[in-house]
Amino acid sequence: MLAAVPRPRALFGALLCLFFSLVSSAQAPMNATASANKHLVIIGASYAAEWENPKLPGYTVTNKGIGGQESSDLLARFDRDVIALKPDTVMIWGHYNDVVRAKPENMAAAKKKAQDNYRSMVEQARAAGIVPILVTELTIPIPDTIKEKLMGLVASVLGKNDYRTQKNTEIKALNVWLRDYAKAQKIQLVDLETALDSGNGTRKVEYTRSDNSHVSPAGYEAITKYVVAQLG
Repeated sequence: MLAAVPRPRALFGALLCLFFSLVSSAQAPMNATASANKHLVIIGASYAAEWENPKLPGYTVTNKGIGGQESSDLLARFDRDVIALKPDTVMIWGHYNDVVRAKPENMAAAKKKAQDNYRSMVEQARAAGIVPILVTELTIPIPDTIKEKLMGLVASVLGKNDYRTQKNTEIKALNVWLRDYAKAQKIQLVDLETALDSGNGTRKVEYTRSDNSHVSPAGYEAITKYVVAQLG
């Protein structure tokens, strides 16, 4: 007796069910990965703002950087721009403006204020169940050229300090404190000062725009690559 041949309509229905089953199976891992992404908020000044929304595997990024701000400004809006969003993680980046705007006679107070602001933001984040990540600040580039070395030598003979050297000294001092604080508090640290260093203790020139301050596209590429490795 011959086996029954499936009717065309029944065969089509079976194939359609098989197709949708395969599509559903293929999409499941992608949907699961997307839903597993952690929400990361970046808060800072212009360096953070111009990083925009970097592609960090495993994270959905919200950038809350605002140009021109100091750490006190970050603290003032921390509840609105971080706590209210209920992210998993917050990356806190920004004491550059605290240092470059402070007069020499006010520098010690400015650095202490920045330290207090960092502590307050970390405490607020942890109280809300948000994991903080701290970021060391970028230095001002000083090209490693003969001209720069001669200018530095002349300045030292005349008893003068280069503006960039003065500010870098204070930026790096706060970075040292930030590293020690992060270690003591068991907080992850993203060490951008070290990652973008030229080898002479300052930021690579190619990582800086023509204003000798803001980060160039190459700089942001280097930052993203480094941060991806750290978060990974």
